[in-house]
Amino acid sequence: MLLAEPQVLRTQSRCHVVRARVRGGDVTTVVLKHFHEDPMLGLDEWAGLELLGRHNLITAPGLIAGDISSRMLVLEDLGTGPSLEDLFRADDANAATGGLLAVARITAQLHARTRGVQGDFDLLRHSLSPRPMRVRIDNARYLLEHADRLRRWAEAVDAPMAPGTQEDLERLARELAEPGPFLSLTHGDMAPGNTLFTPSGPRLLDFEYCGMRHALYDALMWLLVVPLPDELITRADLTYRITLAPACEAAQVDATWTRARAMVATARTVNMFQWMSPRTLERNRDWAPGFSERAALLRHLSRSRALREPFDPVPDLSRTLAALEERLAERWAGTPSFTWPAFR
Repeated sequence: MLLAEPQVLRTQSRCHVVRARVRGGDVTTVVLKHFHEDPMLGLDEWAGLELLGRHNLITAPGLIAGDISSRMLVLEDLGTGPSLEDLFRADDANAATGGLLAVARITAQLHARTRGVQGDFDLLRHSLSPRPMRVRIDNARYLLEHADRLRRWAEAVDAPMAPGTQEDLERLARELAEPGPFLSLTHGDMAPGNTLFTPSGPRLLDFEYCGMRHALYDALMWLLVVPLPDELITRADLTYRITLAPACEAAQVDATWTRARAMVATARTVNMFQWMSPRTLERNRDWAPGFSERAALLRHLSRSRALREPFDPVPDLSRTLAALEERLAERWAGTPSFTWPAFR
């Protein structure tokens, strides 16, 4: 099989993505993905896509081949089509709404079909190259090892730290490390641009950050991270839950569901303080095009607070976050919020 007419689709710090025409093969074109900076991401994606193929899930592009030494994956070419971000940036609210609900549904299908496959995933991943630690353990350790960054923010704005904040952080870390009935294969980077609407339905792209972790980590896309109308968030949450519930009894219990959402959203909000420097107090940069770091941080604080009400599983950490939110809202009064063109 010969490849010709390469077309660069994307070039980033972590990987290059190229479409190439196939001469003498069973398909017309393929997509080549070269992980030139971090081969671990490529191996994680390889294991995730191979697992999906073995379970006959068409959630993502099919894996055709891979080569460890050249850090290269050969993927099914899904062709061209709009992403969810494209729909959000257009002027059709109905199309954008339908697109989000379709993505919520296919994400829940991914999670429902991959519950209980930790052993299969580990076997695939370690057959490529032993991974030092499972991704969800990495996430939990990061939360605890960088707890001092949350304290630095509190000191920078003179916000009091509630006495039990550290204990609540440890509770969050345990939830991330051992998600129990919510353990599934997750995409790990559910940006609206990492989707593609094909003639046969939506697909998720770019599984570099995939791994077995808390399923609701992916649901944070609409619950917390991406600025969306409240009514649409509720609809996406309901669509996701209804699709997941037949395979996950925990999703059928209101108290369990509410607690799980609150814990994962709060962990992600703490991560924001760990990823951003207090320099944001002096300089506001883009978090995403048109959406500033300050706006993103304020949104995480308000949305995670709403998800913890009325039942709060981490009350002391919540008091610390509430104090931070109050101080930052005072400092950043007038920070413009972001609305997608489709919902203006």
